[in-house]
Amino acid sequence: MRIIGKVSLSFCVRLLTDALLAANVGTLIFLPSVLSYMYDLLAESYLNMEDVSFLLPFLYVCGTLTLAVLVLGHMILRTLEKGQPFDKKNPVYFRLLAIVSLMLSAAFFIKVALYGTILTIFCADLFLIFALLSLIMSEIFRQASVIWEEHQLTI
Repeated sequence: MRIIGKVSLSFCVRLLTDALLAANVGTLIFLPSVLSYMYDLLAESYLNMEDVSFLLPFLYVCGTLTLAVLVLGHMILRTLEKGQPFDKKNPVYFRLLAIVSLMLSAAFFIKVALYGTILTIFCADLFLIFALLSLIMSEIFRQASVIWEEHQLTI
């Protein structure tokens, strides 16, 4: 199977990203009712749960930021699908991805301070590492696009 191009791995991953994007939008729309149902379901099992007045805004913020991550991923995969991995827009997308991931990490660090769990600490650290890797990828793609432009001008 090809990695980039019309019928390729990047195309399949983009379709998966689009499905996750639709699921994310649906979850954001019905979040209060889903949270209420899950909170009632789990309240009997867990004695120490997060406050709903904190959890609902936290999930809206994280869901919206995750939506941004999925949209940026869609845009990056779209350029790969078109066979243009060194498009000038990709470094910008990766830089935006780093900013959004840093914001997600900050949200999880706030949650760690208020309702610390091992999973929350793991997510905060994971998004921080993802932000740093996205920043590195931004610079790599920026340099690659410069080299690609120079290569296109060479006869």
